Amino acid sequence: MGYSLEVGVPYPKQVNWPKSAANLVLSSAYVEIIYAFDGLTTGEKLAFNTGAAAFAVVPGDRHLMWCYRFEAPTRPGGHPESLGWGDSPWEAHRQRDRVVGVPGRAGDPFPAYMVLVDSGTGIVEGLRVVDLEAGLADALRSAVARQIGLPFNEAAASREINAVYQRHPGTQSLLTEATGGQVVPAVAN
Repeated sequence: MGYSLEVGVPYPKQVNWPKSAANLVLSSAYVEIIYAFDGLTTGEKLAFNTGAAAFAVVPGDRHLMWCYRFEAPTRPGGHPESLGWGDSPWEAHRQRDRVVGVPGRAGDPFPAYMVLVDSGTGIVEGLRVVDLEAGLADALRSAVARQIGLPFNEAAASREINAVYQRHPGTQSLLTEATGGQVVPAVAN
């Protein structure tokens, strides 16, 4: 990655953080997924750092949707602390500071470095490495290859993303189009 990350300090790059979104950085060397949320609660941080996680990819021709959820178990009868379900569109042609790619070969899993950032402060609130299993990794590889194979067309990509949101009022509905998914168990404390 070329920089180090530490909980409690600012993310090392200047970023205009969106609120409640994931930003994927996909390269053939590594994958970093930055989750930016404003006003994180202690429970949401716990959910990200130690909770069960679920991910899915919904491919398009000129974009993909990254779907995610982090959920920490609670005491019996209590509501679980969670981040998600949420989704964020990603376009290969908009990733400008790195060559776009996905690590490994077809059928290979790979680690994804996940970073939780408070979008209001830019402070790193959580770090986690998740091994993305082969099915999800291949879904990312396929979606990225499809995008790279097409010329950049911002208007077409915007229409495609808008059409997805017209069909699906929420992430739960969007998951019906997922081609790759994975559930990661909670981290033992």
